[in-house]
Amino acid sequence: MPEGVIAWYDPETGEAEVARDGRRFVARRGDIESVARCAGAHVHFDILREEGAERAVNVKLRIGTRVSHHQHRFGTLVGASGYDTKGAAGARSKVHPEMRNAGAHPLEVARAWATAVARGDLPAALVLYAPGAVVHAGDRSLTGTSALQRWLEAEPRFGWGRHARIHGEGADAIISFEATEPGQLDLLLRSRIAHGEVAEQWVSESDRSERATAQGRNGAELRLQVVTHGLVPEGERRDAETAVLGVLDKLREPVLLARLKLSHETDPARVRPAVAQVTIDLNGDLVRAQAAARSAPEATDLLIRRLHDRLEHRARHREFLHRNELVGEPGEWRHGGLATSRPPVFERPVEDRQLVRHKTFAVGELTPDEAVYDMEQLDYDFYLFSELASGADAVVARTESGGYRLVRASGSDTDSGPTAVPLEVSPQAPPTLSLDAAIERLNTGGESHVFFVNAGSGRGNAVYRRYDGHYGLISPE
Repeated sequence: MPEGVIAWYDPETGEAEVARDGRRFVARRGDIESVARCAGAHVHFDILREEGAERAVNVKLRIGTRVSHHQHRFGTLVGASGYDTKGAAGARSKVHPEMRNAGAHPLEVARAWATAVARGDLPAALVLYAPGAVVHAGDRSLTGTSALQRWLEAEPRFGWGRHARIHGEGADAIISFEATEPGQLDLLLRSRIAHGEVAEQWVSESDRSERATAQGRNGAELRLQVVTHGLVPEGERRDAETAVLGVLDKLREPVLLARLKLSHETDPARVRPAVAQVTIDLNGDLVRAQAAARSAPEATDLLIRRLHDRLEHRARHREFLHRNELVGEPGEWRHGGLATSRPPVFERPVEDRQLVRHKTFAVGELTPDEAVYDMEQLDYDFYLFSELASGADAVVARTESGGYRLVRASGSDTDSGPTAVPLEVSPQAPPTLSLDAAIERLNTGGESHVFFVNAGSGRGNAVYRRYDGHYGLISPE
């Protein structure tokens, strides 16, 4: 039974969210022990997966945890004003009317605050400030509800009805309000978001004419094709385009093609309805990244991180190929210059074969596109991973037609979302076998690998033939 923290609880609707290891699980009042129904409670819980969506059930307070605000000497932070401070909750007990989630993504919090300011909704803007929040405006440092209220009411953008532009990475968000009058400077607010609230802001002004445009290393302006599907607001599309162009501007190789695809499904059953996908032809190499999230800003933020990871992965791989770009002749050896050709599998007699390698992979969730990319970059015949959409252990492998095949350990028919590669999804789950039975099937079937559900652990495993004729096993960490 995993442990987690109640990120937020709404007593009116009975909805809550449990956080664990960067993941969020929706919970309902009936599934939460009464003493654990407060933000910050350290709990045990079970995970129930329904049609690819996960929620927390059987949520109970961890033994030894207290929930009284007066028991402040105890080591947990139940009822604290912040996740890293102790004390009574105070203003944190209120929930923003549009957020309904105190653990929302930082860009969503910044967008909600900017929207409230544009509408002139003072209570909605103030409730998003954390207790003790500080606004640095010029040589002044404003703190406290009264000071923040006076500053907002005096700001010309307050209540002017035009939305701001939001972008950023991690816990930092940049909120940009356009000038209200000709000759006036734009207003920029760098905001630090912590635990679903605005913890600190730095106010400055900027001349739009001095803003840098995305240009390649040769001085030519980069062109990015943007395709949208579903309900994607213009502001969110523009922010995603700016974020991707910021990455392309730093590349040293020519970008031959860049395509950004944003989609937002209207199906309420989808846990992550917003999908952001980018495909880049970088000097002849295709680099792809994709991310799914609850909102377009969050998906864009994740997409930029994964795009950075893919570009770094490609750079490391190309550096390795540069050192090993030639294949040596039989009997030839050169230090650090030539790579040996990959031999066929040695036909070792069955009775001599042993399991000599057991590799594990970190339980990090990937999309099929990302798994295919890693498989191709590593030059594997198959790739075992944990799929983001379904949460199931899965394998991608090449097909004879030149595409790829996805097999999930659960046999789920969850929609993986749009993919950049031709992908065939198997409707059947792999067999549940012991390791010995899987090895026997590998010997008799002539396959390069056997994907199976381990009868002992219940997780997806893959057993395969090594080049030395022995067996290798891959399992989740």
